[in-house]
Amino acid sequence: MKYKEKYFHCGDFLQNSLKSQIDEIYQGISKIEWKPDFGFDSNNGKALQHQRAYNKAFEQEFLKFGWEQQPLLLQNPRLIGDFRKDLVFVEIQFGNSATLYRDYYKFQYGHANGLLSLAVLIVPTNPAEFFPTRPSSVVNMAEFELADRYLTILPLRVPVLLIGLLPENQMES
Repeated sequence: MKYKEKYFHCGDFLQNSLKSQIDEIYQGISKIEWKPDFGFDSNNGKALQHQRAYNKAFEQEFLKFGWEQQPLLLQNPRLIGDFRKDLVFVEIQFGNSATLYRDYYKFQYGHANGLLSLAVLIVPTNPAEFFPTRPSSVVNMAEFELADRYLTILPLRVPVLLIGLLPENQMES
């Protein structure tokens, strides 16, 4: 799958020191093929579609590289991510755009408490094009441009790598 990226508050030293983890993220993304009606067969034989299918495909790829699944940052309130390896914390967001604020809170808490050095947020670039067969489920979905605007204007000083998933027929920008 193709993607675009943007770093926030993340210098070359940090990017170089976390290069192997960042490369694993990109390798995992590149192994998942975008399809207009994406499906995935889980280990228990259950066929998944769309967002759930992509979540399961990402899980499979991250686990191949030894990433921790559902890492806990805080018990109460319960702050859980999707994946973590060393001090790189990943959220894959196909939910409502309001969930971005919760993700930013997790990033801020994790960074302030030494639980992460780099937060990675993975979202679709254009949900209506990314999930063309699910138009009603993508209304107000978290997406790259909105996450970019939030990260630009919010007083959040956490190193973040924002990755926007592109439909196969789009070119990286």
